[in-house]
Amino acid sequence: MMYLLLLSSLALGFYASVNVSVQIASNETHVREAMLSAESGLEFIRYTLGNVNIPPQTPDDQIWTSVCSQVKSQLDGTANINNTTLAMPSGTTWTLPTITLASGGSFQATLAQNGEAVTVTIAAQNPSKSLTRRIRIDFARAQRASSIFNYGVASKSAISMSGKAVITGASNNLARGSVLSATPGLVPLSMTGTPSISGDFSYTNVNGNPTFGNGSIAGFSPSSSSFSDHVHAGVPEPEFPTIDTSSFAKYVPGATAPAGPHVLAADPPSSLKSFSNIRIKKNTNPSFSGGTVITGVVYIETPNKVTFTGDVTVQGVIVVENNPTGDTSTNTIKFGGNLTHKGVETLPDGAPYDGLNKLGGSFLLAPKFAVTMTGNSNQVGGTIVTSALDISGTAGANVSGTVINLDDTAVKLTGTSDIIIASTGTSNYPSGVTFGNHFDPLPGTYQELP
Repeated sequence: MMYLLLLSSLALGFYASVNVSVQIASNETHVREAMLSAESGLEFIRYTLGNVNIPPQTPDDQIWTSVCSQVKSQLDGTANINNTTLAMPSGTTWTLPTITLASGGSFQATLAQNGEAVTVTIAAQNPSKSLTRRIRIDFARAQRASSIFNYGVASKSAISMSGKAVITGASNNLARGSVLSATPGLVPLSMTGTPSISGDFSYTNVNGNPTFGNGSIAGFSPSSSSFSDHVHAGVPEPEFPTIDTSSFAKYVPGATAPAGPHVLAADPPSSLKSFSNIRIKKNTNPSFSGGTVITGVVYIETPNKVTFTGDVTVQGVIVVENNPTGDTSTNTIKFGGNLTHKGVETLPDGAPYDGLNKLGGSFLLAPKFAVTMTGNSNQVGGTIVTSALDISGTAGANVSGTVINLDDTAVKLTGTSDIIIASTGTSNYPSGVTFGNHFDPLPGTYQELP
């Protein structure tokens, strides 16, 4: 009898222990399910805010509205919110509809303006709705990354190469001579004669039909079995940059400064060969004679047609005012002789270049301008950004940077011209070249709330 009572007690104790363990396991499951729902909601919002693109120079008081508008455009009509349409918030806090997950759990996200940041609170439930977990984290603006600097030449236009024209990477990295055409046109690349591209050729229009003639890509002719491995159709278009030259503008005289060596309002006399930190007033259309030496910043107002008739040495950077007017028919820069360029990082410290040598990486930032090079030798110590580019004859450009063409106009290389690329890829963005902002989470602000 004693043994029976003992065994019965042990059985009851074992039953109670198992029952408690099952209950604990169930509770832990609910906790983990609720936390999984919260973390899933956070990843959903991270992805959504990561797709937001705040253009450079957006006023601070318009950022919140822009964020909400872009979140709305991503969610409107989707199954996530039952195919409904969101209403824009009237204040600085916005609670989105509850979203049900495939697991059966759900979450609701609240976005709140927090200065230049966005604070996100996630309230999530497990599938049985028996438990809620809440987490909060701040998202801050961060510059969007772009793969555009992985290309030696990247253009929104078709690219035309004829004769013996060459686009090549420097001898230690021929792959830097890769080319991208983001034109919607059907002929993204036209090669006639025996031109060559040392890297790969990529284009965004999956229906594009480039013509290669007797040209070569990555060292292979069109008849080679390896040729197609280096030609890529329908690639995603990288973000093209916005140019912001405000950091350079402070080094030149103001817009109302009187004319003189530092402010050109008329054609400079042929005897004047040396310039430093100059502003070229709009409609001046100056012509610089051979032997011109420029140090510091050349700041060009628009519209303008700037011509260098002979050899020119530039130790600094040539930039165009922000929000330029006109187009490639009214805005031109022509290099008729040999160009020798050294970057701003080679300038001395102190006035009038104090701090300018920290703004390296760029040579020519000229949106809305057509740029022509016809000299025999062009040494360029930085990135070139244009809206049309024409390198012809025996002209060449040894570019320590990337060549970017912002508009669907034209990039032409003819004769024996070449572009030799020695860029640094995406490791360094040139000064004055900016991209839009998205929002990234700040891990140090993560909180689990009661």
